[in-house]
Amino acid sequence: MGEKRAPRIDKKIDVKATVHIEFKKAIYKMAEISDVSVMNFVDIMLKHALGSKRILDDLSPHFIRSVRFKNVLYPGHRKAEHIGDSHTGVNYVRIKTRLTFDTFEDMKLIADGLDVKPARACTVLIQEAFHSQYFIDGYVKKYLGQSVTDDQLIKLKEIMEYINRDVNYNLNWGTLLSYIVQEVKEPAKTIKEKVNMFVINHWRDK
Repeated sequence: MGEKRAPRIDKKIDVKATVHIEFKKAIYKMAEISDVSVMNFVDIMLKHALGSKRILDDLSPHFIRSVRFKNVLYPGHRKAEHIGDSHTGVNYVRIKTRLTFDTFEDMKLIADGLDVKPARACTVLIQEAFHSQYFIDGYVKKYLGQSVTDDQLIKLKEIMEYINRDVNYNLNWGTLLSYIVQEVKEPAKTIKEKVNMFVINHWRDK
């Protein structure tokens, strides 16, 4: 008999997270306007959550088993409030992502602490990431920085400052990108062209 092979560290592992249908729509919308696949966007959210001490600290009161994660010990408590298993029903659907072995193992550690299956831990973590303004703001700002010219990015910052100052509205990068995509509806336009049209139409005489 041959020796049992160790798992390949470059092997991708499929995970299907169960989410509310409204959350799925929001994920698809953000993936679409930032021009990435849904699977990649879910992976980005998950990695952010796993790397965020704030998110993990928020989840730690639900740890039933103790977990040492990235040199931090999160004590488990048998009487901790259980995060709950995956929801079921007509309002819940599954979305798939494909994780590297290392990311899956990190997520599995959190799942063990929460005493849930990896797919449930995936759902909890991406929900935490998506509802973090810090994540959305940083994600969109980084995306725009890679997709538009420096001059366009500077003008977008000026537009945000103008709106926040004169309209007393807390506009962030995520809201701005969504607004640009809605305002400039030509389907053939790239995000770079959409931003340019938005700047021309909304920054004239400002």
